[in-house]
Amino acid sequence: MNAWIKKIHIYAGLLNFTILCVFGAAGLVVTAEAPDIFHGGSEPDVSTVPFQAPGSASDKEVGNLIGAQLQPKHAGKANVRRNGQHQLEADFYSVNGLVRATYLESEGQLKVETRRNSIWRFLDNAHATTIQETASDWAPWAWSRYIELSIWSLMLMALTGTWLGLTTRWNYWWTKASFIAGTIGFAVFWMVEK
Repeated sequence: MNAWIKKIHIYAGLLNFTILCVFGAAGLVVTAEAPDIFHGGSEPDVSTVPFQAPGSASDKEVGNLIGAQLQPKHAGKANVRRNGQHQLEADFYSVNGLVRATYLESEGQLKVETRRNSIWRFLDNAHATTIQETASDWAPWAWSRYIELSIWSLMLMALTGTWLGLTTRWNYWWTKASFIAGTIGFAVFWMVEK
């Protein structure tokens, strides 16, 4: 039985290899405080496109119309608000950056700013992707499902690793020390956070 549990443990670990690399790199990015695209001095690509919204449309409806016209790649639904000049802005976020469309109503145009993330911010955003993402593209959908699968397989790895440690390695002092240290560490964290 332990042979099968060992195989499950190994293959679950191989399934998680890419995710663990992304999670580790994202942790290093945050720890090293890599500059965000908005503070890194990189200028957005700016363009204008003709656009006219119906006068009776709400801000949210206009944001949806902007999204339908621009179809920003890999982005979710519009995050709509008014800026300081009372112009409607629709932000479309994706793992790779931001597309901000400002509706210049009097000119009948959209000012479109496209900001692309650095590889470091991309890794951080990829790490934070969940199955709650609203992006309509297949790539964020597939990535979020891979993360979900990896979460479950990491739990499976923890369970099978615990089983293998207790049944095949318990006689080694390092196994006992690791188990006790992990248990005490979690208990202390739980008590401090109560």
